[in-house]
Amino acid sequence: MKLLFICSNNFKTVSGGGSQCTNRNYLSLCEILGNDKVDVIQLDTPLEKNLNSILSRFGNYTKGYNAGLTKKVITTILEESSKYNYIFMDSSFYGILCKYLKKNNYKGQIICFFHNVEHKMYLQEVRANPLKFWRSIIIYYNEKNAVKFSDQVIVLSERDLMDLGQIYKKSPQFKTHVIPISFKYSYPAGDIDLHEQSKLPPVFLFVGSEWFANIHGITWFVEEVLDHVDIKLQIAGGASNVLKKKLINSKIEYLGFVPDLSLNIIEADFILAPIFKGGGMKVKICEALMYGKNIIGTKEAFMGYDLDLDKTGAECNNKSEFINIINECSSSKKQKFNMYNRNRFLETYSFASTLEKFKSVFERSETPASNVYTKI
Repeated sequence: MKLLFICSNNFKTVSGGGSQCTNRNYLSLCEILGNDKVDVIQLDTPLEKNLNSILSRFGNYTKGYNAGLTKKVITTILEESSKYNYIFMDSSFYGILCKYLKKNNYKGQIICFFHNVEHKMYLQEVRANPLKFWRSIIIYYNEKNAVKFSDQVIVLSERDLMDLGQIYKKSPQFKTHVIPISFKYSYPAGDIDLHEQSKLPPVFLFVGSEWFANIHGITWFVEEVLDHVDIKLQIAGGASNVLKKKLINSKIEYLGFVPDLSLNIIEADFILAPIFKGGGMKVKICEALMYGKNIIGTKEAFMGYDLDLDKTGAECNNKSEFINIINECSSSKKQKFNMYNRNRFLETYSFASTLEKFKSVFERSETPASNVYTKI
């Protein structure tokens, strides 16, 4: 069996939530099929700031091409598709490619991985910036085709599965899998002090890219909560670079982009996740579970996770709840390492646990690859 893995995120290195998930997907497929049986096409998405590049990108959008797809790329994939029993789309942005493959009589299995229900999530961003509405149409068109023409679809959570059904009215032959986010590398609990106590005032760490939901959430927290609690707030990732000139507070330490956050996470007393928007699952929660950290977050932050939140940390959804819980955390020292969270990671959100779910994707008998190619 051979598989073609199509992505735009970096599949080898992890630089954010999306690439973490792409990397996990790629490594899982290699583990199941073998490294030599998985070929990769990583699409180029950066937009160069020149007129030709902008016009080319706009021209692709008018054809429904998204996230690095072009006519040339699609033609190449169609020509090569007969070599592969499976084509794995690491994004629902590539629905138009699913359509072309089926229309050109590709006989293998098309598997599409939904990082989010992108149309639903993008509409949240459109509410803040209505000028982006035109792109939501392209995203809807691609996701609709991904649902219609994929043989199997993988989502991160039951919520995403429900949203797909409501938005795109999936057909009866549609086969779906729910495979939550997971991490390849499991931090060994034996290497840290399981009895270490939190500092006073405690250090709360927020990790996030410049993604709109992260910026919205941590901005809200700083403006509404921070002045009412006795903590040190660390902000790491792309959000740090965006906000350091906008949100000035002596309680905040901006860490910027940190290539390896493991030490920062281990040293933090609590992980903070005030996220109110978005979809899919929040990778930062999985990472915090891996390190056995206590987590204070919203309902949205914990969406898709099967956790006893009283043992995980606390769920807070408004100003007063955050203030009350955090003041409780600041009133006395707490045990920094949360064994419950670590065990939940090992049981459900480790690479080994989700690998078993990926194997179910390949339980169908092998289908022959197509030998038919038609120009688009």
